Amino acid sequence: AAVWSDYTLRERAFLRKRRTKPKNKDFNIITQVGQGGYGQVFLARKKDTKEICALKVLNKRLLSKTDETRHVLTERDILTNTRSEWLVKLYYAFQDSESVYMAMEFVPGGDFRTLLNNAGCLIPQHARFYISEMFAAVNSLHELGYTHRDLKPENFLIDARGHIKLTDFGLAAGTVSNDRIESMKLRLNQVKDLEFSQIDRSISERQRLYKSLRSNDIHYANSVVGSPDYMALEVLEGKPYDYTVDYWSLGCMLFEAILSYTPFSGQSSDETYSNLKRWKQVLRCPRYDDGKPVFSDRTWQLITSLISSRNERLRSFKQVMSQPYFSE
Repeated sequence: AAVWSDYTLRERAFLRKRRTKPKNKDFNIITQVGQGGYGQVFLARKKDTKEICALKVLNKRLLSKTDETRHVLTERDILTNTRSEWLVKLYYAFQDSESVYMAMEFVPGGDFRTLLNNAGCLIPQHARFYISEMFAAVNSLHELGYTHRDLKPENFLIDARGHIKLTDFGLAAGTVSNDRIESMKLRLNQVKDLEFSQIDRSISERQRLYKSLRSNDIHYANSVVGSPDYMALEVLEGKPYDYTVDYWSLGCMLFEAILSYTPFSGQSSDETYSNLKRWKQVLRCPRYDDGKPVFSDRTWQLITSLISSRNERLRSFKQVMSQPYFSE
């Protein structure tokens, strides 16, 4: 009886603690690890459990002013509902009068963008490994009924074992808002009358231009919905789209992982938008100075099946996936 009484007392104390909503003061901030348009991300430790987490702090005033509240709720719902090892986990979500807090799994390996910046070009075997894990992560999100729409190297984190985890689901809800659609259409209209000559640039020159553009324009990677380098044309034009727009983004990332520049990158962001508008003419398999193609036939087939028209994308992708490309 004494043992049972002691057990029930401890269980009641544990359940009371579980029902207590966490607060900002329950976490020790170790250091800041990220900065976004609506707040910061901190490496933090929960005082009672000693859990290490990534504490995302979002400013309520900015979220309300820019009508981003719905996107935050969507991200919370996705993180709460998933049990997938491919998606970053949510530990706690709470708020106070000024901020919304999301305590998430801390992924210590950094993001895929940092890997690309440090490594430059990946060898095909390594690119194949990462892109296959990215497909698995994106598929986990699709199984929940969501399309990410904002895929870029910054959204893929690398855990302590070297595996990929997908994060940042703020735009994976419903349709893109009307003001964003109009912003993208306006940008396309601005470049439709601009003439960009088809310059046959070498691989090294395109790598230099892409690196220079990203480093000189601090807003380059922060377009209205995702980076223009990875955005499917139907999203850009405000046309109907489905989950296969995420495949377009993955095709662009596979191209970049091996070559260190994206398939439609230009000398300026205007040229990038123009290249996207003329993607069928611009998308060509690059060749080395000796004329040898950079990509193998199967890799190029995969890239072109992902970066294709909406109707062709899923059909051709299924054909490629039936081949043993990822397992080699």
